[in-house]
Amino acid sequence: MSIKFAKRILAITLAASMMVVPVVAGATTDEPTSTQEETTVVAAASAGRQEAAAAVEAPTNTVAGVVSTFAGSYRVKRLNGFAIRTSLADFRTLAGLKAGQTPWVRAYDITAKTSPAAFASIDAVVAQLGGKVVGAINVDLGILDGGKFAQLPNTVSARASVGIPGANANKRYVVVAVYPGGETEVIEDLDTVLGTFSFNIRGGLAAYALVEIG
Repeated sequence: MSIKFAKRILAITLAASMMVVPVVAGATTDEPTSTQEETTVVAAASAGRQEAAAAVEAPTNTVAGVVSTFAGSYRVKRLNGFAIRTSLADFRTLAGLKAGQTPWVRAYDITAKTSPAAFASIDAVVAQLGGKVVGAINVDLGILDGGKFAQLPNTVSARASVGIPGANANKRYVVVAVYPGGETEVIEDLDTVLGTFSFNIRGGLAAYALVEIG
């Protein structure tokens, strides 16, 4: 093979390869790479986790759009929220709070498993009423004094409300309260709004069960 002929073949081969490269490059840029696909999946999963976390951490100190007037720890999921309605100014006067003392409340769900003693009292009253428990909570009404929590005496009270899941206008709702020592009380609704139940809570720790009758 002559040198001139060999150079001609090489030139043709190079020209052909230059024509192929742009076509291949164009084909690869239109589709996502595996790295791009993984990034999209991870981003979507991260967004999903953030939405789930937001749902879990959603505040439960709101009832029918009204936010509780007291700061505190609210972990009420079985009812549609729990909120204190008494204003801070009124409560400070009623409770005789001193400068630096701030009303504070703890509210959280309870069940027969987590609070068997309270539920024994609740169930006994509910059986007499012929109703069923919609949900129950413990509420500890107190103050923060110097950064420390202290319970208030049971002679102090505040207006509170809970949201009623699946409220039925044809049903009657009451709250069964269980106080320290086993004392019980049946409390009637203080408002006329379907879907909410308003009642007075005592200072200190007590259990409150929302009961549906009828």
